[in-house]
Amino acid sequence: MAANARIYDPERTDATAEAEGPKSLSLTTRGLDTREGKSRWVDTLWSTFCEMDVSWPLSRNGFDAAISVQPVGTLAVTHVRADPHTVVRSPAMIASDSDSDVFICMITKGSVQVEQSGRSAVLERGAFALLDSTIPFAHVPGSEFEQVVVRAPRDAFASRMSERVLSDITARGISAGGGVGAAGVISRLLLDIATTKAPLSQMTGSVFASSVVDMLVATIGDVIVPTNRAEVAHARDLIRVRQVLEHHLSDPDYSLSDVATEVGMSVRYIHNLFSETGATPRAWLYRQRLDRARVYLESTPLTVAEISIRVGFRDVSHFSRAFRTRFGVSPGRYRGADQEPSHR
Repeated sequence: MAANARIYDPERTDATAEAEGPKSLSLTTRGLDTREGKSRWVDTLWSTFCEMDVSWPLSRNGFDAAISVQPVGTLAVTHVRADPHTVVRSPAMIASDSDSDVFICMITKGSVQVEQSGRSAVLERGAFALLDSTIPFAHVPGSEFEQVVVRAPRDAFASRMSERVLSDITARGISAGGGVGAAGVISRLLLDIATTKAPLSQMTGSVFASSVVDMLVATIGDVIVPTNRAEVAHARDLIRVRQVLEHHLSDPDYSLSDVATEVGMSVRYIHNLFSETGATPRAWLYRQRLDRARVYLESTPLTVAEISIRVGFRDVSHFSRAFRTRFGVSPGRYRGADQEPSHR
């Protein structure tokens, strides 16, 4: 295994892993012999994305590739440059690991064919497509290529669209259209994030992560004609409602009726929007408040009491109990652990 490959730790809870988020990583095979380079590359792909079979053209002797990962909130934005090699995620691999993330693959050089759910798309410069790690897929470059891959937690998309819409849009090519329009904007943004040398702060990364997924969902709705137009319209409406709720995150008195009035929708319709993602407005807002609190603990000197007010809790004891339930540790201990050096 590579030194930075994913390691299973039975003492770490899912909440702990989620709180830690993605990590920075970089690797180049230059200077390594072909066998070691390929071995290190496979290990790094597994630790960065998920378990996949990797194969190389028989006609090529050497293998030159480089990869770098930039954490952006809950997202891992990866820049890849490599000689051609095929990756396949099989049903057996899906059964053997618990990865359930969504990958957004955007090509910046060369061309890549992606396949999933009986669909196939050839992606060229600026184009991107979504792949679901819970369903078998193939990623087949035609030559040397460069790409940006965003690894997003499944719930980042599940909170914005139904599983049916998500399953309908994978492996559908979205072209940047010469760099203009929404797809062109999101393509340039992803490339800028992937290639930036300065890491984003926790606060900035959290805001960027939410905005990037919102932009992706909106762009997908603009470009792809789904089998069910109503569900994509619902996804857009859900983004609007979520944005309003996030704007009033610190106000414990802001009600669902207030949201309905502000966005011009009925309370019942808003409940239906969230139910399509398997949540309720209250549960979603509760989660967002605790996630925002975690970012404040990591990136500001605010006291726990001040943070509880900023994220809409009237009582600091209630906030502390809710935070412990969500992340498995109290706010004070979470901040202390975050400031201690890691010995993993």
